[in-house]
Amino acid sequence: MEKKICVCHVVYCYDVGGLERIVANCINNLNSKKYHHVIISLTKIGDFFSEISVPAEHYSLHKKPGNDFSVHVRLYKLLKQLKPDVMHSYNLGTIEYQWVAFLAGVPLRVHAEHGRDSYDPDGTVKKYQLIRRLCSLVIHRFVAVSDDLKKWLSDDVGIPEKKLRLIVNGIDTHYFDPENTEDSARDNLKNSHFVFGHVARLHKIKNQIFLLKAFSQACMERTDFAQNCVLWIVGDGPDRACLEQFVFDNSVLRKRVKFVGSKTNVKDYYQQFDVFTMSSVAEGIPMTLLESMSMSVPHIVTRVGGINEVIIDRETGLSVNSEDLSGFMKGMLEIYTDSDSRYKMSIMARKRVQSKFSQDTMISSYEKIYSGEA
Repeated sequence: MEKKICVCHVVYCYDVGGLERIVANCINNLNSKKYHHVIISLTKIGDFFSEISVPAEHYSLHKKPGNDFSVHVRLYKLLKQLKPDVMHSYNLGTIEYQWVAFLAGVPLRVHAEHGRDSYDPDGTVKKYQLIRRLCSLVIHRFVAVSDDLKKWLSDDVGIPEKKLRLIVNGIDTHYFDPENTEDSARDNLKNSHFVFGHVARLHKIKNQIFLLKAFSQACMERTDFAQNCVLWIVGDGPDRACLEQFVFDNSVLRKRVKFVGSKTNVKDYYQQFDVFTMSSVAEGIPMTLLESMSMSVPHIVTRVGGINEVIIDRETGLSVNSEDLSGFMKGMLEIYTDSDSRYKMSIMARKRVQSKFSQDTMISSYEKIYSGEA
């Protein structure tokens, strides 16, 4: 029997999130007779590992906060034990460990950039650019999930074009289909209000405080909006406590905002959303935006990063500049009021994802890299 290609996916933390969903979807859909997958988390493995439906291994290195050089030693020993054919790292927090993979003799070393973080939302911090350039010396392929990130890696970071590959995120549009939802799930979440929905990690880069302020202003602007509309926030993260406190301290929001918490399967929530909202200051290609659009949910979002490559303004939904609080608030009022436009946007949103963001294309592209064809 031909030896399987072993791929080690190195992440900072494996828990609920868009990046983790991409990893899980790739593992589940690549040919299990040809590939064997290992997830190595520098910190911990969360419950989201249960979303992987094929045999796979996982290891947690329990990295301490700050510089913990013992992780390098533990990873080196683990790689020598596993003898993977490919090491695939994700985002800045894991890129330095490509040097460990180089020293351990991993034949193919791949790094992917899925977006930027709050400490460098524009990608302009020279120190982080330098780290990426230095690590690129031992990396064979850099994957960018959006044209915006690919151009930045080439022009600003200085990654050679021959190493760069563009693989946009894709989703299973057959699964995320508004016609493919059980009636019982719809009934369990049935809501009489007009629902603005948000699905993301509760983190500064997602700028949920901005979203809450815009929703609050819209409620104060129009009485009917305040009476009929609610905001559901699905997700968890380090900012949850301060966001909940902000809502508690705001009498306008207190009875109109619901924190749902972390969910591994949010399809049923998309079914209840009238409008999907996203207020990030930086993004790659957000999985939750793709999923909601595939579920025929129109959106109001900030025009940052790869979001511009996903949406068509005023056809699939509305968009405003990042930090344009007045514009976001007016967009909420407009999309709530204009039901005819909202319906047309919902149809176009699904068509857009079906035509441009196929999971099959994404999986095929990663397979070509892992097999050495691209």
